Amino acid sequence: MTLSPEISILMDASGKVVSEAQLSAIRNLHPSDIAEALEKSDRTPAQIVEILVQIGNHISSKAFAQLSIETQEACLSAANAQTMLRFVENMEPDDRVDLLKAVDTEVREAIMPLIAQAERNDIRRLWQYAEGTAGAVMTTEYAVLPQHVTVAEALEQMRLQAPNKETIYTIHITDTQRHLLGILSLRDLIMSKPQMTLDRIMETRVISVPSDMPEEEAANVIAKYDLLALPVVDSENRLLGIITVDDVIDILEAENTEDFQRISAVIPFEEGYFKRSLPRLFWNRFLWLAVLLFTSLVSTTIMEMNSDVLHQMVALAFFIPMVTGTCGNAGTQSATMMVRALALGEVQPSDFLRVFRRELFMGLALGLALGLMAYFRVFLQDRHILLSGTVGVALLATLLAANLTGALMPLILKKIGLDPALTAGPFIATIIDAVGITLYFQIAILLIHVL
Repeated sequence: MTLSPEISILMDASGKVVSEAQLSAIRNLHPSDIAEALEKSDRTPAQIVEILVQIGNHISSKAFAQLSIETQEACLSAANAQTMLRFVENMEPDDRVDLLKAVDTEVREAIMPLIAQAERNDIRRLWQYAEGTAGAVMTTEYAVLPQHVTVAEALEQMRLQAPNKETIYTIHITDTQRHLLGILSLRDLIMSKPQMTLDRIMETRVISVPSDMPEEEAANVIAKYDLLALPVVDSENRLLGIITVDDVIDILEAENTEDFQRISAVIPFEEGYFKRSLPRLFWNRFLWLAVLLFTSLVSTTIMEMNSDVLHQMVALAFFIPMVTGTCGNAGTQSATMMVRALALGEVQPSDFLRVFRRELFMGLALGLALGLMAYFRVFLQDRHILLSGTVGVALLATLLAANLTGALMPLILKKIGLDPALTAGPFIATIIDAVGITLYFQIAILLIHVL
């Protein structure tokens, strides 16, 4: 994306906006564009806060909310607590709690007493929910009305509530104890007759989730039912908060990033690439690579154990990379498709037998097709029936094993509560290498003895 000309003034070496005309130009930009420019500039956290203060009004608060949590944390630590108060108070409740959890204790203790009592109580309520649950990502700024008011009265109340709510397009109907009775869209409210009461027009079949539901499952509920907001309730069906579509986007982005990192054999991290220090990035990559290195030594050990077979037919060694590489690719294909299917809810661990039958036939089909190709390729090159037969049969057997392993291992990990993404990428390829080499030599030994 090309930044607009006005935004370049934020890159001034002094870190200050030069003129009121330029300030006015910045205030006409979208807060996300201002935040992007600040992130890409080399300004220190203190300079970023100074620029935001100069911008002033609600635009600067929205721009601060669009900064990455790492930059927000740095700004909160670098600037005066009184200066940062209005930025923190204007954040969405769930984002505010995430930021306060991230900063050092002394920074948090400096700003907490300055926050209004109502917001402090809200922070304490949200703080209790475990990370990764629906309660941790919900907002408490939802539109709510009693069931017996008329449409005309409801519209008047919504005018008063709207400035302080994250969204008013879905209105929640509750009793005096906050039990969720129904929901009502703003469109239906506007289209209804003024004298009608809300209990006559509200939708009573409400889709809601408990506060301890994993956030990924809550995001899937929103996607499945095309909701703008998802109510979060306690065990007695009392309304606690809502999860909105923008929260879902953040959840899915984080989940996809984590899965991609695991598939690439990297310990997941939340910071941006340039935000993570080189030593921490080194350890994120090194630990998995070390595990994979020792795992790959299994393949070397298997080859050493079968050195007699290699002495009898040296040409067997030439085709080991072809067999292991093809099977590793097939296993990675199966694992990746299964991890994605699990993430989308298309497959469950209870579908184990169905997946087994499907991938058994798929593995046989791929093994026969590629095994025949390998047989004729080796025979035309070496004119050696035993060698070509060994390679062809080994490719059939190892492809079948790789396909089943790649497809079924994510289901097993999901069943026992581990992340299925662990099975994709280099990890599954390393395991299948060992399995493939073992089958390769066992088939070679068998055919040598038979023929």
